[in-house]
Amino acid sequence: MDRNHLTAVDVIETSIIVEMAAHTLYRCTPPIRESLFISKSEQTFSGLLAEELNRYPTLRLNDPGDSQSGKVLLEFKGKDYVNTLSGVKKNTRNFHDIVIVDHEAEIQLIIENKFWYHFDGCKGIKNPKPEKGIKKQLIDDISKIRQTLQDKPTQVRGLILLNIVTPAKPHLIPKSYLAEHFKVWERCGHDQQRYRQEGLQGVMSIVESMNSEFLNMSTYTSDQSYYGGFVDYICAEIKLD
Repeated sequence: MDRNHLTAVDVIETSIIVEMAAHTLYRCTPPIRESLFISKSEQTFSGLLAEELNRYPTLRLNDPGDSQSGKVLLEFKGKDYVNTLSGVKKNTRNFHDIVIVDHEAEIQLIIENKFWYHFDGCKGIKNPKPEKGIKKQLIDDISKIRQTLQDKPTQVRGLILLNIVTPAKPHLIPKSYLAEHFKVWERCGHDQQRYRQEGLQGVMSIVESMNSEFLNMSTYTSDQSYYGGFVDYICAEIKLD
């Protein structure tokens, strides 16, 4: 094994990540959870997940004297890439939501963190369809991760975590989203379970349609009675070759 190969790279699995993401919310009071669901802030959720990673003892993190111990960092710069838009090439800076680096600041594991409301998975009234941006963001994140991790001399890994949320009081979400929420709410006959199920199935259909891009996938469903609102998690590991 490479002397700088991190224990965390071997230990982390998609099933662990979805459970960790849920545990970050167990540690929050109901008002904090509700505020997080309404705001849907990727940066805040990433920070909470980073804290949870640091609590997980078998990952062996934050020990500068241990060559197999890494460091969790947020919004860390990866490898830049060239984007072509309307025939014009443009250099694009590449940052990752959560990374685990070794003592030489080399990235060994990346987690991209994405958030959607349940209604994003089944938008519309007569012919519900998932929000187009879900697949586009997945494609973009897969590309970003592969760009950074290509040609790495040691074993490396990349994961994407999707958080699908609905607040206990969805009428408090930003006004620009409210119309889409109410369309789905009416179509589902004000049935919370159906609303949640159709939204999750829509997001899952996109992930499953891209199955060739992933090595494995895990899901986790929150206890609705505990949260007030509800949240579902999907974590997929990216094929790097």
